Amino acid sequence: MKTVLLGSTGKLGSAWRRLGQDRDDLDITDGPGREQVDLAVPGALEFLPQHLGGTGSELIIHAAAWTDVDGCERDADTARRVNTDSVAAIADTCKRNGTGLLFYSTAYVFDGTGPRGAEDDTRPLNVYGRTKTDAEEIIRSADIPYLIVRINVPLAPPAHGNSFYSFLLEHLSSGTPVRIVTDQWNNPLDTGRIVRWSWEAWQNGVRGTLHLGGGTYATRYDIARMVADYVGADHSL
Repeated sequence: MKTVLLGSTGKLGSAWRRLGQDRDDLDITDGPGREQVDLAVPGALEFLPQHLGGTGSELIIHAAAWTDVDGCERDADTARRVNTDSVAAIADTCKRNGTGLLFYSTAYVFDGTGPRGAEDDTRPLNVYGRTKTDAEEIIRSADIPYLIVRINVPLAPPAHGNSFYSFLLEHLSSGTPVRIVTDQWNNPLDTGRIVRWSWEAWQNGVRGTLHLGGGTYATRYDIARMVADYVGADHSL
């Protein structure tokens, strides 16, 4: 299947490119990079459809996003351009060209009151969560084949983009104390499994909204201690 990948240099995009090298049934072409279409720049989105329209792809994998929750809170306009408005342009392109869309969303579409299933009502508490919730609704109303994959705490090697894992390693390796919350529970999963399971789901006809998480259900603090154990770092940090 011929696909176009948006966000090819990020942690999920890097994992998709590695998967494409291992699979004969997956032909990945990198979509426009930031030097061609910087989603954060006002007015740049009007050029996105022309970069995507002539690719002849059967599927667009949208793995590009601004995931800095605090940054989104400080700059809601940029967060909306990157995380929501871009999705509207991509969904419109998919509809005009008969292309499917695989889109990555987040657990931040919920309010944090407990474990949630894919069909539960969303109630985001912050700007980042609202931009992703709105993006999901745009996709659902676009009348295109789609799969929305919600993830939380994607773990990636530091060389493949910023993640909670690379954030921790930076502090642990330098001996710098780091404050980690104890009241946020997650199911961390490495990016390799995220993209492999996403692809297998799409290939097997799964459509709609899918939650992907690992078997470990733990607080961010517990996860940080697991990472410290894994790399042999000092727990007291």
